[in-house]
Amino acid sequence: MIFSKNPDPVSAPAPAPAPASSSPRSEPSARSSPDHASAETESPSATPEASASPSASSSSDADLAAPAGYEAATKTMWGLAPAPCNQKEQQLVDLDDGSSRVEPAGNGAAKDPRGAELLYWPVRCWDQGNYQVRALPNTRVGLLQADMPKSFESCEAASRTGFGALGLFDSYDRRKRGFVEGAALCSVTDKGAVSMALIEYIDDGSDEASVSGTLYVWPKSP
Repeated sequence: MIFSKNPDPVSAPAPAPAPASSSPRSEPSARSSPDHASAETESPSATPEASASPSASSSSDADLAAPAGYEAATKTMWGLAPAPCNQKEQQLVDLDDGSSRVEPAGNGAAKDPRGAELLYWPVRCWDQGNYQVRALPNTRVGLLQADMPKSFESCEAASRTGFGALGLFDSYDRRKRGFVEGAALCSVTDKGAVSMALIEYIDDGSDEASVSGTLYVWPKSP
């Protein structure tokens, strides 16, 4: 599926004429556009801390414009979904298309990466350190924080920052690193594409945490 950005914003409705009245109280000349209602909703009970906190951007906020040399972004899904760790399997994810495969666990090393960018492997089964995820060696993968713009430019830049091993069941470590819903894993893949794997859902309610979200990929032009 090919997506393109609509450059024309939705116009705000024309202001209604002020009613004739002798009352000194003035009425607003226009109401807020429905498109801006969520951003401008007044909440008298909101605390200053809540107002100042950065908001996570969602997939609908993504700027999918493709720069010169790249094709329009494609959209699919990606995810990390391990088997029980006593099965000693590890998952490899290719961020060119979101495909994944398993192989016997290798203590954090992949025998045959075959173009994959991410490795999700079991460490141990007797505590909350069951599974970790990391970028495979010689790949360009980084974490785009939740409050950062979701676009080709920001994702390509984030891919340069690196992504070391992270215990997905450790919610404190995830938050500290910024691996939260609304963030994204970004990569320049082995095929030269720029991919943005949005983190839209994290389930750590079991011993093996899983992650899923939308994957946008800007393929390099032939």
